[in-house]
Amino acid sequence: MSVEMTNPQNPPSPETVAARKWCEENGSRFEGQLTFGENLAKHTYYRIGGPARIFCIPKSVADLDWIRECVSHSKVDAFILGLGSNILVADGGYDGLVIKTSRIDISITLQGDRLRVGSGVAVSSLLRRAAQEGWSGFEMLTGVPGSIGGVITMNAGTHLGEARDRIRKVETFNLSTGVLRVIEGADLQFEYRKNHFLTRDEVITHTEWEVTLSEPAQVKAVIDETLARRKASQPTEYPSCGSVFKNPRDHGIHAWQVIEKLQLRGHRIGNAQISEKHPNFIVNLGGALASDVRALIDLVKSRAKAELGIEMHEEVKFLG
Repeated sequence: MSVEMTNPQNPPSPETVAARKWCEENGSRFEGQLTFGENLAKHTYYRIGGPARIFCIPKSVADLDWIRECVSHSKVDAFILGLGSNILVADGGYDGLVIKTSRIDISITLQGDRLRVGSGVAVSSLLRRAAQEGWSGFEMLTGVPGSIGGVITMNAGTHLGEARDRIRKVETFNLSTGVLRVIEGADLQFEYRKNHFLTRDEVITHTEWEVTLSEPAQVKAVIDETLARRKASQPTEYPSCGSVFKNPRDHGIHAWQVIEKLQLRGHRIGNAQISEKHPNFIVNLGGALASDVRALIDLVKSRAKAELGIEMHEEVKFLG
């Protein structure tokens, strides 16, 4: 365990103090990684943000139940983090417990026309395997960052489709009740970049997808072509969270087009910049602060409303 230096100007909450004490007393029962004062910047695609008072990477459902005990005992605020692809952590960090789910399950198993995928599997890993095996149906996730758990949470996708097109079952663990739940069929309700079946306290453990068996070369060709197109149009050379804003569909326009109309392409605050290559990306040029990124987001929202009458809504989530 690493030990944090307490900032006297930003003391931990009583709940966080109680949670840390509980963790120290019961840490021997936790199989995964448990640290205090963990720098969250290295756990996010943005490479921005301060520390988490308590940080853990569970390896099993038993570890999730250990976390449930901790939360129940201390009432500490807890945040579920996947691979950190769609999150902006505040410069001051997070006064609570962060649960990184990247190691709960990283298995991929084919069962007939269904593919069982652990929530911790990276999208890029699944796509590589799909190309090798000829599993068609995941091409719509090409270039999407993060984990499979995050894909379900956000109903992620591209112009080729969304997660809801192929997902058939989701299994979760509830951090409040300890209940394991299986959600399938009509109960898997989504909308654009949103789901309607997960509660705030649920951690996705496993997923099941409908897959079409195809020729590996055909699947690989679609993935490679889509990756090449995205690399040419997106600023992959800099850290970012991916798309910052949802498309304002009611206005029949893409988010990047709104930002273009505002002539904010390339606009910079500190070391954060609205990308020259794709205006719906805000990139970290090196050493950017979360406050820099937030300032750019607020600028786009205020000007879009004032000048175009368009309400812009973030796709990125904020922590801290």
